[in-house]
Amino acid sequence: MPRRRNVFQTSVAARIQAYYEAMPEASKTRRLVPPSVGQRPSRFDTPLLRQALKFALSAGGPGLSEADQRTFLSVLLQAEGGGRESRRGRGRGVPRPRRASVHRTLDFPDSQMSSDDEDGEIARAFPNKSSFVIAVREEQRRVLSKLFWDETPMEVEGATYKFYSRDLLSAVLDLLLNASHVQLWGEKLSNGLDGTRMRADMMDSDLFLLEERIVRRRHGSLSFVLGVQLFMDEAVVSWSGAHYMYPIRARVVNIRDRTVQWVTVGYIPHVGKPTTRTAAARRRASDTRNAVLQRCIAILLRRFVPASQAGVSVQFPGRQKLTAVPRIVGLVADQLGDRSALCLMGNACEFFCSHCMVRRHVAGGAAGVGAARRDVTTLLDAQLDGAIARDRDPRPSLRTLLRTEHSSLAFVPALGAVWGLVTDDKRLFDIISFDLLHVWKLGVVRMVAQRLPSFLRVACAGQSARLGPVGETLEAVNLRAWEMGHLCVPSPTPPGYVLHLLLVFYTLAYLSHRDTLASALLSVVVEMTIDARAGDSRGGGCFSGCVRRH
Repeated sequence: MPRRRNVFQTSVAARIQAYYEAMPEASKTRRLVPPSVGQRPSRFDTPLLRQALKFALSAGGPGLSEADQRTFLSVLLQAEGGGRESRRGRGRGVPRPRRASVHRTLDFPDSQMSSDDEDGEIARAFPNKSSFVIAVREEQRRVLSKLFWDETPMEVEGATYKFYSRDLLSAVLDLLLNASHVQLWGEKLSNGLDGTRMRADMMDSDLFLLEERIVRRRHGSLSFVLGVQLFMDEAVVSWSGAHYMYPIRARVVNIRDRTVQWVTVGYIPHVGKPTTRTAAARRRASDTRNAVLQRCIAILLRRFVPASQAGVSVQFPGRQKLTAVPRIVGLVADQLGDRSALCLMGNACEFFCSHCMVRRHVAGGAAGVGAARRDVTTLLDAQLDGAIARDRDPRPSLRTLLRTEHSSLAFVPALGAVWGLVTDDKRLFDIISFDLLHVWKLGVVRMVAQRLPSFLRVACAGQSARLGPVGETLEAVNLRAWEMGHLCVPSPTPPGYVLHLLLVFYTLAYLSHRDTLASALLSVVVEMTIDARAGDSRGGGCFSGCVRRH
């Protein structure tokens, strides 16, 4: 039976939490592997065996197949035996050798006798190829049990989907307590030489520092913000042999180790396109895709949401007990992923900026600069009412008000239950991190990037740019990728304001009689227009609100 939760608070976050806790799958989560499996000792208990396991599980990306694992063990045994072929197993059809008498065995010299002491480390651990394959499979199950991976079945639109996940709160606390270098509190950097505010990373950003001020005022001076960034992109779809799915990864910004560590905390089932080309089939597939995403996120945040309100106690070695207050401080996705996570329409809508209410026909121009910001409470109230109405009656005609007033879907984002996103400073739209590599790697921005060195040389009249020579400027452009620590799968469609900005630059260059610069810009605009028309129209969007703020 689904769990019912009485709501005694009027906040939108509490209503969203109660809405998703009433879903049927809220009580169906089970451990993927029994806990007893995680208590078994590992058979890969030496550095050599652990390296062999690592290669078997990571070679080529997805790891070796079972047949390749058998071949891999044969190579290891042969190398361990000095190039001699292993005789531990008999092939099919080979007769069994006769047993020699005891007296004849005693006449053999000691150098011809074989014993387990003469075998190598790998040969002693795995007497045959099947034992290695079984040991690798058991080790995978053991690790899945130790990391508390769960399996949650959910039924959406008559189909059953399985969500594999870890508890997000447990995963980030485990990362925090096992990190080598941790920074608990943010620090505002001093101003630069030109008087502008200096920022280095997430820990000294305005969002983090303001949220930290609220947390310490509410939970005391011994509390700190446990900042978590989430990354999800449906373009990164992996096939496990039985399921199509895409991952959700998490990163703790308080961890200051040398390498940026993203940890996979869930695999969301991939919902494909409808098989029939009817309006009802398209509507059913769209509803299924949005419902699966939000309900998976709600399962992932099940313990994270209460902790974001009350905090959780943590104790580092040699220090007094502190209160960690989890907060979502970043949602890394492309524009389509951002719109899906916030339950906003992705295309064919009037307001297609996630931050402001600029209209489509004035987006990118001067008339769109003064557009009002989206009101978080008003939007989520309307989305929650629309989601409840859709559960009762799925007819599309009942969603017209949401579509025309907010360009929203009849779903409510599960992220809205996390405190700090809809409460206090209402940072729901501010956590969106448009990864520039989504539009940098393909399409129009890639063409601009290829011409960027030549453009800088012409625009700067042979002198250095503001950030220095061309090499330093390109490093600053790519700094975003280095900070995030991963290369995202890009979107082939350019942001909507690029053409407008380049046309402005072309006009200024033309009026200032700089013919070389004007012709270069004009050629870029023409090629961009052609590629934008040929690209996928679903990725177009209005970034004017983002540019205006940043």
